[in-house]
Amino acid sequence: MQSLGMVGQKGVPKARTPTVMCAGSRWFRAPVGGLFRSYRAIGDAVDAGTVLGAISDPFGEVEQEVICDEAGIVIGRSNMPVVYEGEALFHVASTPRGEAAADGVTAQMDAAPLFDEDEIL
Repeated sequence: MQSLGMVGQKGVPKARTPTVMCAGSRWFRAPVGGLFRSYRAIGDAVDAGTVLGAISDPFGEVEQEVICDEAGIVIGRSNMPVVYEGEALFHVASTPRGEAAADGVTAQMDAAPLFDEDEIL
């Protein structure tokens, strides 16, 4: 891949932490339609009962929380502010190690990108 210019001369960085194994994953969906506010980011560890976000009516008078019912790591999240009932909002991977696994995920997300600015230009 280096000869094709797809990877820099330094190569692909090594993994900083061990791989996190997940038993499965689940999408948490919008219980109602409205304006969506997220309280969790990708890579956050969550437990059962954690409030992931909230959906309110346009005037902010009625609010419905999106609550996680299993422990895991947030691996996907909707960024759209307007949601309809049943839309996928959070993708949570089930893992037995919770907080320790989330630290590994955030370390991988903070890893150096594949290309330096000089290699792109």
